[in-house]
Amino acid sequence: MKSISLQWRALGAMLSERFRFKNGSDVQGGEYRTNMLLALIIGIAGGYGAVFFRGAISFVTRLGYGATMLTVDYLESLPWWMRLTIPVAGGLIVGPIVTKFASEAKGHGVPEVMAAVAVRGGIIRPRVAAAKVVASAVCIGSGGSAGQEGPIVQIGSSIASALGQVFKVSPRRLKTFVGCGAAAGIAATFNAPIGGMLFALEIIIGEFGIAQLSPIIVASVVATAISHMHLGDHPAFAVPEYHLQSPFELIHYAMLGVAAAAVGVMFILSLHSSEDFFNKLKIPAWIKPAIGGLIVGTLGAVGLPHIHGVGYDFIEQALLGEAPLMMLVILVFAKIAATSATLGSGGSGGIFAPSLFMGAMLGGVVWYGAHYLTPDLVSPNYGPYALVGMAAMVASTTRAPLQAIILLFELTGGYAVILPLMLSSVIGVLIGNRLFGESIYTIKLKSKGILLRRGREINVLRGIFVKDVMRTELHTVPDNMRLRPLIDFISADTRHTSVFVLDSEQKLKGAISFHELRRVLFDIEALEPVLVADDIANYDVAHVKPADTLDVVMRLFARQDMDELPVVDPDDTRKLIGTIHRADVADAYHKEVLNRDLVGTVATSFSMLDKVSHAGLAPGYSMAEIEVPAHYVGKDLRRLDLRNKDGLEVLLVRRHTPGSGSGMEGMVPSADIVLQAGDVLLVSGKKEAVERLAHR
Repeated sequence: MKSISLQWRALGAMLSERFRFKNGSDVQGGEYRTNMLLALIIGIAGGYGAVFFRGAISFVTRLGYGATMLTVDYLESLPWWMRLTIPVAGGLIVGPIVTKFASEAKGHGVPEVMAAVAVRGGIIRPRVAAAKVVASAVCIGSGGSAGQEGPIVQIGSSIASALGQVFKVSPRRLKTFVGCGAAAGIAATFNAPIGGMLFALEIIIGEFGIAQLSPIIVASVVATAISHMHLGDHPAFAVPEYHLQSPFELIHYAMLGVAAAAVGVMFILSLHSSEDFFNKLKIPAWIKPAIGGLIVGTLGAVGLPHIHGVGYDFIEQALLGEAPLMMLVILVFAKIAATSATLGSGGSGGIFAPSLFMGAMLGGVVWYGAHYLTPDLVSPNYGPYALVGMAAMVASTTRAPLQAIILLFELTGGYAVILPLMLSSVIGVLIGNRLFGESIYTIKLKSKGILLRRGREINVLRGIFVKDVMRTELHTVPDNMRLRPLIDFISADTRHTSVFVLDSEQKLKGAISFHELRRVLFDIEALEPVLVADDIANYDVAHVKPADTLDVVMRLFARQDMDELPVVDPDDTRKLIGTIHRADVADAYHKEVLNRDLVGTVATSFSMLDKVSHAGLAPGYSMAEIEVPAHYVGKDLRRLDLRNKDGLEVLLVRRHTPGSGSGMEGMVPSADIVLQAGDVLLVSGKKEAVERLAHR
């Protein structure tokens, strides 16, 4: 393995030299050319990855069930015990893979790719691709209720990330290449180049830009061409003939959008609850996917084999309008339960195909209701409603209506249903957002403390720990120190704004800041003989631990008028082991922003986030990046006095500098800094004060 790694690095170094890479950029203006070349390679890898992955699923299916594809008729012909036990056996194989080899391979995969782009600069461990191929092929092939798109997105993205790391490209370009891998995977899996492109831009990267668009198009087109060569050039589903019976029929499609929003939120919450349940379950992690397989197998054994595997066979039946109403209703909820059990327990697969399945069933249910109420205003069978329900359900769960609409066009070729398709999808997203604010992807990230907004982590400080920033030198005094020596001690070291008071056992008692000290300076001659440090100290001092994140530190800074907090031992909260300074938090924030390569796009972030990018702190408090108001330009921070006038702390000043590689330079604020047009202030304080500053 080590020799292979060295060979890859040598190959990367050779090609980097050949195409004149330097620190991730082409120094002679050929960056566009090299981006296209790498996008081409990623498209080829993603296309063949999708072909191989589908072949792997077929191999596992043939091994377990004796057929290359799971159809409802074939599953019903099998003994009940096979439908029960094979998903369990698959879970027993998947469990050790996702727990021992690559934990990122469990679940539906897309949130992990989104997190890699937003938080880790596009870096994904190379082993994830291998683990995802095996785990997902076994899970889906053995009958687990999951789709192909999540795994192939993660596989394509992992390959692209590994390639970018070999060439040592910049974080911004690495994110684009990860998007190329995702687009290639979606395009090849569903024969949908435009849908793949939009999936990468709308969900993975979270923004539309020319720099990202061109390579993603190349990767998507190349992957689709490879899919055509090996899998054929035809839509995934056959669409029934359709025309709108009456403009009033759009009312029924609007109601389908509302129903898709409700069921979509139900699916999101069910999957999230299942993940929470299995995470808290006190049994070995490797056995949990087998429990999910048992639930799926039980549903299949009692007469619902429709929920096994991807489910495309029964979706096609739904598009032909061949299932009774009660079966459709049962299958909507059975698919939610089966998919939640499969993925929540640690199985590996995607949520796109299950969403299509639920949407098709739900469309049929709405058609039955519409046909009962207004039989003359609906189509002869529920096929068109099933098709529109598929798009509405995908849009509702992913909160990405554009990619859902286009992808369904490409999956089916059903362009005649454009009006109801667009209407239902948009309503599904709007109502879904009102019912529940997170998509099926972002809810998993939010539970890990990653708050994404349009593809960006809005609270950078959640990823930085106190132990990475704390100072270990201690500025302490004994509790019995007299006033005069105390004043001399504090004034002798201007690097600290507070001094911490220890008792006779060297345990933390409190802190003395310059503010506390000022109260006794007016009559020092009289007070000096009688006061000691213990008399002046503030005992209500918040502390932090090394494992706390800096957003916790900022909450405490927002509540207390201190520029320095004590860091205590996790096992003994009275044992002082270090301190953390407000200025150090600002500096860490700036460095992390540079590492994530967000500074260069800060202007775009402002336009997307209404000129203010917020991060939540304590209730009633927030931290935000705000462009300097015009009437502040030319004034220094001493004159503005934002702390006393508005209760705001300026943590960082970011300024455009022509010589800076990122385009902006961060400065720890001082009273003498004169603000310039285009400066960006990182401020914290009460939410109302932050909002007032943002709108000045």
